[in-house]
Amino acid sequence: MKPDYELKPAMKKMHIQSLRKEQIKPIQSILKGQDTIVSAPTSMGKSLMYQLPALVHGHQLTLVIEPTLALIYDQVKKLQNLGISADYLDHTRSKLEEISVFDALSKGQLTFLYVTPERLQSTRFQAALSMCDLYMVVIDECHCITEWGYTFREAYLQIGHFIEKLPRKPIVFACSATIQEHTVEDLSEKLYLDSPKWFRCDLTRKNLILMKKDLTMEDRSLENRLYSRFKAVKKAVRKYQDTGSVVIYASTIDYVDALYDYLSEYFPEQVVRNHSKMRPHKKEKMLLDFLTGQRKIMIATTAFGMGVDVPDIELVLHFNVPLSMVDYVQQIGRGGRDGRKCHCVLFYEQNGDDQKIFTSFSKKSQNPKMLKQRYQEMQDFVHSKGCMQQEILAYFGQTAQKTCQKCTNCAKERRK
Repeated sequence: MKPDYELKPAMKKMHIQSLRKEQIKPIQSILKGQDTIVSAPTSMGKSLMYQLPALVHGHQLTLVIEPTLALIYDQVKKLQNLGISADYLDHTRSKLEEISVFDALSKGQLTFLYVTPERLQSTRFQAALSMCDLYMVVIDECHCITEWGYTFREAYLQIGHFIEKLPRKPIVFACSATIQEHTVEDLSEKLYLDSPKWFRCDLTRKNLILMKKDLTMEDRSLENRLYSRFKAVKKAVRKYQDTGSVVIYASTIDYVDALYDYLSEYFPEQVVRNHSKMRPHKKEKMLLDFLTGQRKIMIATTAFGMGVDVPDIELVLHFNVPLSMVDYVQQIGRGGRDGRKCHCVLFYEQNGDDQKIFTSFSKKSQNPKMLKQRYQEMQDFVHSKGCMQQEILAYFGQTAQKTCQKCTNCAKERRK
């Protein structure tokens, strides 16, 4: 299927020679003025699906809502390097910079504006947007609406109200790698979508080798159990890292800091970390070191890496069981974006250590019942004996005729 003629100038601006067939239909849907939802795996090029139609309508504004500042900076820098009028608003900008962005908005000089959902609650921002010729609102990583909106980022649940109050309804485009069928209905309702078109791509990632390791111990000392888990991390890094990068996810800031201190002794000048309590300049420096390949091992909490393109990740390790299947699939999706083989190692235990972490998160949640259900789904996956790849696809309403033959469970089945 060839792209529409009107897309050619936009593709040229983006230095794109051709499009995948999975990209063309959503693009055509947007160009027809339809609200559109896309579920597609990482590295499928979801950003292009909205960026090209936005460039076709470059005289109008496209507002892009992202979950993390790292993702905003990454996207804006790429567009600006291509000579495309893109900017962002966040808490790090000076008053003069903010004035400059609002001035460009009022004069219709921006094609893209990137923000986090919290920005939409600003009355000044709402007033400025109401005066703009707004073509499209994009909710990138839209699973955050249902995953985070009920826990620690309520602003996600207010996006629909923001859109509804606009003088003229824009096209709405929402995308993620982790959308379930029932979530589509929830998204449509919360975003006030008008009969959206839903495009679902095959989520199979054949270059990911899914593994899980039971670290249950009889030792009653938490300190000893954690030290054993730290040593298992070190062993996994030495075993599976070759020339590429490593991402290690831990559920708490304390675990991130402890792992950083421990691994820095064995992999000097190679380890960085990322969490919300770090000083901004230090966090930015470590992130840049990782993105540019100067340092190869990143230890981070949940949100890190979403949408950030680090192509050479060959090990994704979960120090703790994630809180949900969506978190797990998002995080392993960081691996092997350049097509290389990536081992995805999930640590779990039955001593109750991870359960205590979940309990603490649950107490802070606005919807503990939903959080408990999602954590149970994750536990069911951890203890399942079926092909891990098939289990993931089934969770998102897809099927695989054959087992992956590579995951921990498939390897056990072969040895019988």
